[in-house]
Amino acid sequence: MNRKKIYLIAAIVCIMLPVLGVLYAIWDFHQPKTGPVGDGKFHFHIHEWIPFISTFLIGVLNLPRAIKLYRRRSEP
Repeated sequence: MNRKKIYLIAAIVCIMLPVLGVLYAIWDFHQPKTGPVGDGKFHFHIHEWIPFISTFLIGVLNLPRAIKLYRRRSEP
């Protein structure tokens, strides 16, 4: 597998990973919790959003470049 395919795959993973992480967090917040943990409300603080947003932006900003590099490689 060459570097351009890895670059394209990494950009797609950087887009999908935060989306799946946020969906998992929403699902986890809605699960009933017993004992001292309690039944928490769904809320994110800004320091919890920063990794999701930055990873998503890295993927979105790098995807067009990755597609352009992949197309340039595949042209005869």
